[in-house]
Amino acid sequence: MTYDTYEPSAAAGPAEPDVTGQGPWRVLVEYSNRGDLKPPTVVQVGKTEHAERGVALEAALRACREFNPPDPAFEQSRQVYRDGPDGFLVVLEGAMSTFHMSVRIVSPLGPPTTAQ
Repeated sequence: MTYDTYEPSAAAGPAEPDVTGQGPWRVLVEYSNRGDLKPPTVVQVGKTEHAERGVALEAALRACREFNPPDPAFEQSRQVYRDGPDGFLVVLEGAMSTFHMSVRIVSPLGPPTTAQ
């Protein structure tokens, strides 16, 4: 397999500020909704706040093994992959199809904003 690669130019702008050490952390789970239901993608942010990033990552890893999305209905196997420094990709093999979900830790960068 070959994939296109992105080559950043030397004239790239400044990077985003480093916020990796900020908390509190919460576990976020993103998965496809059952069949043709709306919305097609569901994002659930956990209510538990973790002051330490490592503790939040442990909670996210537990969610990878324990959270049951609506699909597949008859799960046959589950494989967890590290997906960057703050998350995991979970591949769920069903009896007839393969599904996936993303589990990661997030930290709000400010209070919620409302639409204008």
